[in-house]
Amino acid sequence: MRVRFLIAWHFPNRFVDFSQFGPRKDYGHSKFWLGNAYTKAQPDAVAAAEAFVARWDELAGASAAWADAFESSTLPGEAGARLAGLVADVRSPTVFQTAEGTVLGFEGVLGASTVMWGGRYGGSCPLNCTHVWNYEQTLSRLFPALERDMRDTEYDVMQAPEGYIPHRVIAPTYHRQLWDVVIGGPEEPALDGMLGSVLKTYREVRQGAGLKWLAHRWPNVERLLTHIRGKWDPEGTGVLRGIQPSTHDIDLCGVNSFMGTLWLAALRAAEEMALLLGEDAKDYRVLFEAGSKAFDELLFTGEYYRQVLSPEDNEDFQWGDGCLADQLIGQWWAHQLDLGYLLPADHVKTALRAVVRHNLRTGFADFSHPYRVFADGDDTGLLMCTWPHGGRPTVPTRYCDEVWTGSEYQVAAHLLYEGLLDEGLAVLKGLWNRYDGTRRNPFNPIECGDHYIRNAAGWSVLEALAGFRYNALTSTLTFAPLDIARSDDAWELPFVAGTGWGVATYRDSTLALTCHGGHLDLQAVHLDGSALPVDAQVVVPGKPLVISGV
Repeated sequence: MRVRFLIAWHFPNRFVDFSQFGPRKDYGHSKFWLGNAYTKAQPDAVAAAEAFVARWDELAGASAAWADAFESSTLPGEAGARLAGLVADVRSPTVFQTAEGTVLGFEGVLGASTVMWGGRYGGSCPLNCTHVWNYEQTLSRLFPALERDMRDTEYDVMQAPEGYIPHRVIAPTYHRQLWDVVIGGPEEPALDGMLGSVLKTYREVRQGAGLKWLAHRWPNVERLLTHIRGKWDPEGTGVLRGIQPSTHDIDLCGVNSFMGTLWLAALRAAEEMALLLGEDAKDYRVLFEAGSKAFDELLFTGEYYRQVLSPEDNEDFQWGDGCLADQLIGQWWAHQLDLGYLLPADHVKTALRAVVRHNLRTGFADFSHPYRVFADGDDTGLLMCTWPHGGRPTVPTRYCDEVWTGSEYQVAAHLLYEGLLDEGLAVLKGLWNRYDGTRRNPFNPIECGDHYIRNAAGWSVLEALAGFRYNALTSTLTFAPLDIARSDDAWELPFVAGTGWGVATYRDSTLALTCHGGHLDLQAVHLDGSALPVDAQVVVPGKPLVISGV
């Protein structure tokens, strides 16, 4: 006998009952009402249960299809189960949608394992923190319309008249935003978050936002870039200098490739967006080429990219000659958006190898953690920064001795994009072994809060393994699976493409695309660098597209 149990709920009243950053402390623990979008679908919990029961088999089948698509794939080792579970990041209490439809996200949520300044309940570090959400890729792929709403909030609500975007939004959004005030984590608007807004805008266009949406948002992007150029590169050198607030909750200084590669990627994204709109893109190209050459000449040691400070820069919270795990984060972005190399390809590969060689540590029993402990005992984890040749500052960059799952996923995916398979799998194995269910929950990455959203960088690992890219502008799917994702030159891999998701199967010179949810608008399919003969069509569940003789 089978007995089904169903727990249904309907909570229409969500309030701002969490502490927010900024000078107005009365915004937190208040009766400001936000509501929940999902409660508009049904009037109460009974109706929600009845609607669910009516679709039980359908929904159960869809859930099983998702799990099976990953588990039965040719993804290596436990990658299938781990990557399928990334949905938990964006379905956790970290992300919610208000009754009016605004998508809001904490950095994480507070619990018994992450008691902080805000206590052990509620959201951690609100809201829509642009610099932490720079790592997140999962929501943008699975629910692109929800991700696009976050861009609209950045431009319609958060962007100041001067063009800059503070890295947090105050809820409800009709309140005055964090303009010209001390924010917190860091104090001034985070530069990496602003650069990420440019990249995310281009990402959303490629995920299906459309040229009309881009044309509407382009003036916001131009204002933002004008502000960035005027404050950090007034001479037009292509190199950012000065105090650069960052996701490390401190101000970076001097010239560094963490901020530099984000800047170079943003310039390339701006160039591509300008071209799409028929605008003049030459200025972005000139800045990019000058900046690319200068950053490489200034920072590359022959082994990795360091940070170079000016005599007037404060050395506290910097890394100088250290090896930063995220030193090439902009290149990771560039690979996802088809922006090409930002720096010489051989230097990029050399630097990534150095990151693994110097920062991937096995065994933390004798390791000192000045701040938070995310790896201990016999764990393997990627340290944020190390000083392999000495020179560690007296006051180093704040989180240098920590292990962040989001950075590990970012670095691992980048390693895979570069074809450095052994190194990429080594980073992933260390992460997955720490979160194997014995001491840590594989569905609850911890950093500054539980269900920490930086972990959602993990979706890029799936796309790197599959060599997958989706471009809604041209309705093109691209597959170029790595050798470790193939079996005897045959492969089966899940993919998500804006309007739908499915499984791609290749064997015996035949490629089959099976849609399991939504639909796929296709005009072109590229396989291992070659364009396949495909007539424009819509692929729906139950009618796979089969391409033979490829």
